[in-house]
Amino acid sequence: MLRTSLSLNKKTKNTINTIFFLGLGIALFVWTMEKVGFSKILSDIKEAKIEYILIAMACGVISHLARALRWNLLLEPMGYKARLGGTFHAVILGYLVNMVLPRVGEVTRPAALSKLEGIPFNKLVGTVVVERVVDMIITLALGLAIVLIQFQLISEVIDDLFAGQSMNKLWLYGGIAIAGIAMFILFYIFRFKIYELPVFQKLKGFIEGMLEGLRSIFQLKRKFLFIFYSLLIWFMYFCMPYFVLFALPGTEHLGVGAGLTVLLFGTFAMIIPVPGGVGTFEVLVPIALALYGVGELVGNTYAFLTHAIQILVVLSVGLYSIAYFAYHAQKRKKNELARDTEG
Repeated sequence: MLRTSLSLNKKTKNTINTIFFLGLGIALFVWTMEKVGFSKILSDIKEAKIEYILIAMACGVISHLARALRWNLLLEPMGYKARLGGTFHAVILGYLVNMVLPRVGEVTRPAALSKLEGIPFNKLVGTVVVERVVDMIITLALGLAIVLIQFQLISEVIDDLFAGQSMNKLWLYGGIAIAGIAMFILFYIFRFKIYELPVFQKLKGFIEGMLEGLRSIFQLKRKFLFIFYSLLIWFMYFCMPYFVLFALPGTEHLGVGAGLTVLLFGTFAMIIPVPGGVGTFEVLVPIALALYGVGELVGNTYAFLTHAIQILVVLSVGLYSIAYFAYHAQKRKKNELARDTEG
C-alpha cells in the first residue's frame, strides 16, 4: 500500500513538473515572439539562405549518427553488438520523446534498442549514464574554454554594466577577489558542516559518477575512437548553429567565438527540463547574440530559425524511425515466437 502511494506521489510530482515546465516554456515562447512580432520574424526568415540551412540540417543528422556509433562502442565490452540502424533510430526516438517529455527519452532510447536488438535493458541504461557523464564533462570544458577565449568580451560587458558608476576597474575586480577569498575562508572554517549538507552529498555523488564514467571509457578496447566520436558529436553541435549564422544577413558577419557562445547558451537552454527547449532556447540564445551587438529582432529570428531546424531534423527523421522500430520490433517478435514453436 505504501509503495503504491509513493508511486502515485512520484507520478503526480512528475506530471505536475511536466505541466509546469511546459507552461513555462510556452509562456516564454509567446512572450519572446510578441516582443518583436512573429510576422517580422517570419519575414526575416524568408531572406535566409537555404544552402546554409541545408548544411546545418546535415550537421544535425551527422551528430545523431556519431552518437549511435559511439553507443555501439560502449556495447562491445559487454559482449553485445547492435546494428547501426537500430542504435541510430533508437537515438532519434529518444530525442523525439524528449521533445514532449523531458528526460523520458533517456529511458526510451535503451528500451527501444532492447526491443530491436534483444540486449538487456539494464545493461543499456548503464551505457546511457556513461554517455551523459561524458557529455556533461564536454559541456563544462566547453564553458571554461569559452570564458577563456572570450575573456576580453566578458570584461567589456562587465565594464558596460558598471559604466557611469563611480566604481572603477580596480575596485570592481578587487571587490570580486575579496569576496572570493572570504568565501574560501568561510568554506574552510565550516567545511565539516558543509560536507554533511544534502546538496554537498549530491555534488560529491555527481563528481564520483563523472570519475567512474571516465574510468569506464579508458577501459574500452577502442577508447580513442570513442573520444573521436564524442568530439565529432560536439563539433557537429557547434557547426549546426554556426552555419545558421551565415543564413541571415544580420548574423553572417559573426565568427567562431559567437558560434561557440551560442552553442553554450543553447546547451543550457536544452538542459532546463522544458519540453524540446521551447521558450528557453528563444530567450537564452538572443542574449548570447546580444553580447556581440546583435539586435533583438535579428537575435529572435536567429533563435527561432535555429531551433526550428533542430526540431525539423528530429521530426523528419523521427517519422522514419517510428516506422523502422514498428517493423523490426514486430519482425523480431515473430522470429522469437517461431523459434519457441520449433523448440
